[in-house]
This record gives sequence, C-alpha cells and structure tokens, in this order.
Amino acid sequence: MATFYPTQIQTYLHCPRKYFFGKDREIRAKYSKASPHMLLGNAAHDALQVFFDVTRVRPPERTVEKLHELFRDAWAGRAFFSRNGWKQKEAREQAFGGDKATEAAWGKKGLDMLWRYVQTADLAAQPLTAEQFHEIWLTEHITLGGKIDRIDRRADGSLEVLDYKTGKPPRVDWKGGEPVKAPAADDATRRSVRPLGQDDLQLAAYALLVTRKFRGKVARCTYVYLNDDLDLFFEPTDEQIKEKEAEIVAYCDRILADRTFAPTPNPLCGWCDYRPICPEGEAHAATVGAGSSTPVEDVPF
Repeated sequence: MATFYPTQIQTYLHCPRKYFFGKDREIRAKYSKASPHMLLGNAAHDALQVFFDVTRVRPPERTVEKLHELFRDAWAGRAFFSRNGWKQKEAREQAFGGDKATEAAWGKKGLDMLWRYVQTADLAAQPLTAEQFHEIWLTEHITLGGKIDRIDRRADGSLEVLDYKTGKPPRVDWKGGEPVKAPAADDATRRSVRPLGQDDLQLAAYALLVTRKFRGKVARCTYVYLNDDLDLFFEPTDEQIKEKEAEIVAYCDRILADRTFAPTPNPLCGWCDYRPICPEGEAHAATVGAGSSTPVEDVPF
C-alpha cells in the first residue's frame, strides 16, 4: 500500500526527479534546507492552529496580541510548541545563518501578515479539525493522505476546507480573465472572495478526502491568502469529485510504474535544493540565472 499526498503529486507532475529525491529520507536530510519562506509559513500555520483551538484559546481571548504571541512562540519552538524546540533552532540557523537583522525582518513580515488577517477573520469560529492528517483508501494499493489546515462545519451541516497561504495569490483569476485585486490597504473590514477558475489538484484532493472521511457534503474549498484579504474558492460537485478521484488514481499509478524519474528542467531549477545532485537542473539553472533568496533562546522581533 502506497500513500500519496496532493503536494507530492504536484511535485511529480512538475519534476519527477525532485519528487524522487524528496521521497528519499537520506537525500532530503542532506540537501533540503529550511528557508525564510518555509519558516514563516510553518510558524503562521502552527500559531493559527492553537489560536482557533477552543481548548487552548477561548474565543474572547482571540486578539491580534494573542496571535502575535503564539507566532513568536512557534517561531522559537517554545510554550505550546516546545516539542519543536531543537527543530526550530536548526531551521533558523539554516534560514538565516545567525543574521538577526534578516531574521527580524522576516518575523515582522509574519506579524504584519497576521495583523491583516485578524482584521477580517471570523474570530468566533470553532473549526471541526485544524492541522490534522487525514487518509482514505482509493484502491487496494493506493492511499490518499493530506494535512489539512482547517475544516469548518457550516450552519447547514456542510463542510468547508480552508488552506492558509502565506505567499502571494495568483496574479490572474483565470475564470474571469481579469487581474485579482485585494481590497485597498485602508479597507480592513472585509475580505475579497473570488472563485478559483483553475483546475486545482490540491483543493480537489482535499474535497475528496473530506467527503469520504466525514461522509458529508463539502460545500467549498478555500485558499485563504493571509496577507492579501483574499479568499479563492472552489465549490466541488459530486461529479467533479468523482472525476478528480479517477485522475488522482491515474497519477498515482503513473508514479508507481515510473522507474527512471527523469528530470524536467524548468524555471524553478534555480531554487531547487537538489541542484547539486541533478546535472540537468544545474545546467538549466546556469542558462537562465541562478535563483536567490530574498534577504530580509530569543526571537529578534
């Protein structure tokens, strides 16, 4: 029985060799390093998990100050997140190399992002699950799994899947063909909600997971862009979920049958951790220019 996750399938479709390297624990441990983007994203997700857990933070206590406190604790690996202490210490060293000024800049970016989110979020929400792994059987040899940021139950009993995004939203809403624009900076009272026109593997896979596991109707799957007052959503039909299941099974069978995991050089090779052991990726990166990260115990912010 092989277990597949939506992000892994997406990686394979993008570059089979990167998928192969990422599945090998020894290779991943040697070459995959923490980045500022990853550190910020993980800390934000961990903080929001505790923030919306009514057993840890009661709704009346949900303030931006509390969320900022949780974010700093998650960043440092302390308090609720003490189990991650050594992991966070290593990740911070890999990401910033002891450069406290750069680390502080990234931390402040996270604080600002969470401040914007709190201005428009439903602080009384009580998620059904948060940051939990879910799995279902698709076939006798394929299991589909995924860590879902949040599942909410609506008033009518239907379910909504939420996936927090700390990066930038897509520049174009392909369904309408017009640029997606978040509200103006001084409009902190609402979120912009738009349909996601693209065929999105991750959200469709989450809809399949939740529908099967909870035996309920998934009314909506939403990407929540924390820094942009923007939600991009997908409202799956039963037929779409069925079609996506067949597509995911086909992808998994393709991966299981692959014996070469040939590389697919692409513009992201310059940012790939595995360039040192991928001649094709290294050569491609050299032709287009190497990628670079953006510069930007106690938490220095």
